[in-house]
Amino acid sequence: MERPAAQCIWAAGLSRPACGMGWDFSGTPWAVTALSLRTLLQHQPAVTMPDTVSAILSATPDAVAIFTDFDGTLVEIAPRPDAIVVPPELASRLEALHAALGGALAIVTGRTIAAIDAFLFVPDISVTGSHGAEWRHEHHVERPLGHLLADAAEIAHRVSDTLNGQPDLLVEPKPTGVAVHYRAAPEKGALAHAALVRAIDGFNDFQTVDGKKVIEARPKSADKGSAIARLMQVKPFAGRIPIFIGDDVTDEDGFAAADRLGGFGIRIGEGETHARYVLPDIAALYTYFDALITARHPAATPHPNRERSTP
Repeated sequence: MERPAAQCIWAAGLSRPACGMGWDFSGTPWAVTALSLRTLLQHQPAVTMPDTVSAILSATPDAVAIFTDFDGTLVEIAPRPDAIVVPPELASRLEALHAALGGALAIVTGRTIAAIDAFLFVPDISVTGSHGAEWRHEHHVERPLGHLLADAAEIAHRVSDTLNGQPDLLVEPKPTGVAVHYRAAPEKGALAHAALVRAIDGFNDFQTVDGKKVIEARPKSADKGSAIARLMQVKPFAGRIPIFIGDDVTDEDGFAAADRLGGFGIRIGEGETHARYVLPDIAALYTYFDALITARHPAATPHPNRERSTP
């Protein structure tokens, strides 16, 4: 008897592909509903395979909304936050993707909106900065709450005093928080952590979050998952499949939110993650973006050599 055709997705940890229809090991036909397939995949480790980009495209036949981190995702991490190098073609690629997705593209970052604009001026693309504490969508800007600004300034003052005399630890004040980078001195991570935990003592609205060679104090109300959930309530994101792309521990909230909202996460690089898919590096992400541009808007192609305007 001829076996039925099936559209299959391999997930790491499964002994067979998860399919819309298939056969079990006894030869008995079995079926997986769309709901059970989604549940099955959500509880499996991330998919990592040579043709991951093709797998991601196959998993999203409907309209998608792309949410992406910045550092370590769109650009390589640098020794200092101000030392990153933005590829000259990145802005044009993002503009083409924005057009192909009907505007459903957003940068969701721990950096401020002003910092993103300084590195990558794409004003039509939505940005949530400071882990969601500030927001720009369709040119409407919301600033952080005043008391968060004041508290963050005091926390930055405290930790700077504590770490005075530690030139290899970089204290980076932000409007609604502060980051302590120890990339230049990994052995001082515990010192940086203890100093920042001490600095937020008494500020009950703040918490510390670890990242790649950095620890950050930020408001408890601000996380990338909440930022994505909020954007998914407005046009043109509403009703689409959310995909969040990131590379760090601070992006796990975003992966979880995309999963809850019917989509999934894509992690860039190695590490434990709740993201469904893993791409090995930023170059692979660019390949995915270009494939999306072609698939969703065949007439659109990236323009790597286009002249860029500046803010």
